[in-house]
Amino acid sequence: MAVSIHRTFRRAAAGRAGLAAACLSAALVPLTAQDDRPSEEALASLQERGRLIGLYLQAADRAADLLKAQGSNAPTSDRTVVIPGREGWRVVYLENPARGPAPGGTARKGLSIVAETIFSPDTGDVGTLGKIVPARLAPATIQSYARSLDEAEAATISRPDGGKPFLDAVVREQDGTFTAYVISQRPEEGARAAAPEHTDGLLLGRDFLIRIAASGRPVLSVERLHDSLATLSLQPRAPGAPLVHEHDKGDLPAPTDVALVLRHRVLAPLLVLTQRFMFRIDREGVVTWLGSNPNPKPAASQSPAPAPPRSGGVP
Repeated sequence: MAVSIHRTFRRAAAGRAGLAAACLSAALVPLTAQDDRPSEEALASLQERGRLIGLYLQAADRAADLLKAQGSNAPTSDRTVVIPGREGWRVVYLENPARGPAPGGTARKGLSIVAETIFSPDTGDVGTLGKIVPARLAPATIQSYARSLDEAEAATISRPDGGKPFLDAVVREQDGTFTAYVISQRPEEGARAAAPEHTDGLLLGRDFLIRIAASGRPVLSVERLHDSLATLSLQPRAPGAPLVHEHDKGDLPAPTDVALVLRHRVLAPLLVLTQRFMFRIDREGVVTWLGSNPNPKPAASQSPAPAPPRSGGVP
């Protein structure tokens, strides 16, 4: 089997270490019956959605590696769509019809499937690449998945807090609509560009939740998941030493926080401080409530926290 599928909080290192220690100490204080806390259902929903996004990104990464390994024999692919399933996740490589007419000179009516593979969420592996020659027209369901990603990207790319390059994932909800997550990786203004494998920090805060109609258009809503930017170190740390992420919007971490920990395991354990609470995200994406935030800060935005993700379509 082939394996491939700010406002910046610039704190001094000592300050961050002290904050982490204070938060971890506060977590050991027994809670009284009157202490407020997020529900177990809310935490489970957050964790599940974060893991789903993380697995989608992993599948897309492995699929890109698999295609690259084909070298000059790789089919032309303009969009990759990942569709979760019980017997493995279907990964579909699509060609944009704008590139030219189909064989025989006939006009193309939509995206064409040029190759497929299967991603295993249990092992993180992808299967062999199955090329489809000649390419065949993608069915309406796959067209709507791809269209929703196009719409989500278009809705965020021109925003001052968005832009290329970005990661994205899309989930089909129980009611048939789509929820897309777009994570812009555009560096801070003035920052020197670096290849992802050579950077020593991860920029958080340019991420969006976009809700889209069942046909893949139109966009129903766009919500930024963070109000400000923060850079987290990707350098190795002492075992168990946490990183601190001050999450400025709502009472819970964002599902993209969980997904990015799964994508960059070196971030774990990630200590997330929301306006009211403290959480730990471990390297497997498990979210643990630690207690109340001992140093609550005024909200950067008074917008309500995102509604818990709907469970339909989640494996």
